Amino acid sequence: MDEDNEKSWAELSEIVRRIIAGDSGAEAELVRLYQKGVAMIIRRILGSASAGEDAAQDTFRKILEKVRRGELREAERLSGFVRSVARNTSLEYLRRARKDDDQEGGDAAEHMSDPAPNQLDEVLSDEKARAVHQIIEELKLKRDRELLRRYYIDEEDKDMICASLSITRAQFNNVISRAKSRFRDLYVQRFGQRDG
Repeated sequence: MDEDNEKSWAELSEIVRRIIAGDSGAEAELVRLYQKGVAMIIRRILGSASAGEDAAQDTFRKILEKVRRGELREAERLSGFVRSVARNTSLEYLRRARKDDDQEGGDAAEHMSDPAPNQLDEVLSDEKARAVHQIIEELKLKRDRELLRRYYIDEEDKDMICASLSITRAQFNNVISRAKSRFRDLYVQRFGQRDG
């Protein structure tokens, strides 16, 4: 999430292992690594610095509890896990503010942005996600499927992917570019248009 503080898979695994073992230093390290990214997610959803502080504390409390309970099964997915908890916590805060607003007849949630899509947007988004997953699975090259899935869907760190595949960042950029081009071609064949 924070490029200046990117950690290798082994380092993230060690942090997770130490948190499970009850090491408060590892908990502080996790917060330090992800605090900027979590703050950005929360600010984007809530649009409020004051509500954001409470949401960030709540986010990290939930993350640490879940990690301690072993709910994070793969340490390499820690960044995506943190993003997911931050997003869900922010949406909970937004819903709570709207509920309080409805009950009090006030404007408590008025200053917050509304990231929630309407029902039609949600249906279209779900259909599009299914189509993207299906097209990725139809790609002929296993490497294309793996790279697109790991980088765009699982949101794995580029350096971690490069290390696991024994390729450089430049090679990664070339391979992912070709994979995206093949994906686009299949997408256009299927839907007859380029999307975005």
